[in-house]
Amino acid sequence: MTSFRPDLPNGTAPVDGAELINQLRGLEDLKSAAAAAQARIAVAFDAVQRSADAAAGVPADERGRGVAAQVALARRESPAKGSRLLGLAKALVTEMPRTLAA
Repeated sequence: MTSFRPDLPNGTAPVDGAELINQLRGLEDLKSAAAAAQARIAVAFDAVQRSADAAAGVPADERGRGVAAQVALARRESPAKGSRLLGLAKALVTEMPRTLAA
C-alpha cells in the first residue's frame, strides 16, 4: 500500500487529527481510482471475450457467457454480484464516462 502512497502511516510516527483525516481522504481517492480501473478492465475483458467468441463462431446471443462469472471470481464475489458489477461497469464506461472520471 505504501508503494502506491508513501505518505500513508506505517504505525511508527505519531500523527495529529488533521493528518489522520487527510490520510482517510487519500485512501478514499485510492479506492475510487481502483474502482474506476476495475470497471474499465471488466468492460475491456468483456469486449475481448466477445471478440474471441465471435472469431470462434459462437452465435451472437451466446457471446460473452461466463464473463460475469470470471469477473466475480477475480473480484472474490458471487456470480450474481459479478453480473451486477459488470452491468454497472458497462454503464459507467459507456454511458456515464464523466461520472466514472469523477
